[in-house]
Amino acid sequence: MSRYLSSLLLVLFLSACSSEDPCDEAPRCDGSEALNCEVACTVGPCSTGAIFQQCEQGTTCTVVAGDRSDSRFYRSRAVCARSLSVCDPATAPAPTCEDGRFVVGCGAHRRDIRAFCSQAALYFKKVPECCLNGGGDGGVTDGGTDGGSTDGGSTDGGTTDAGSPDAGPRNPDAGR
Repeated sequence: MSRYLSSLLLVLFLSACSSEDPCDEAPRCDGSEALNCEVACTVGPCSTGAIFQQCEQGTTCTVVAGDRSDSRFYRSRAVCARSLSVCDPATAPAPTCEDGRFVVGCGAHRRDIRAFCSQAALYFKKVPECCLNGGGDGGVTDGGTDGGSTDGGSTDGGTTDAGSPDAGPRNPDAGR
């Protein structure tokens, strides 16, 4: 009996250890760093994999709940909030670009946030033009995905591919 108990405890101990994949713990705030993970993108700009964002410029990392009735913004997200107060994206000013790398404004998760241009479609219903036309974040390239559709790494300027728009040029992702 003792041997079975020892084996069971060993299995439980090993399964309790965290994995090396940060996506297993997303969304999460570690102090001033937001962690989100995307397995696929249906609307661009967006990058897949673990996305780390340092919350700077007076922002605070917080996890906000998604809208379960919205097929696009249903997931909870770790965001860099400029304000923790709830805002209404329908009545708020349109989001704008900041420093050519970030988009700021009232996002679909009802917070005034600062996010990478390359991830703008995950947070805003209407992505500012400046993010669609070359706004990046200084990270590594996204390996040839453009709004979720593989494009072989080439930019297409927002034209339609197979009848559906793909949100414009390929942008670098926020990965490390």
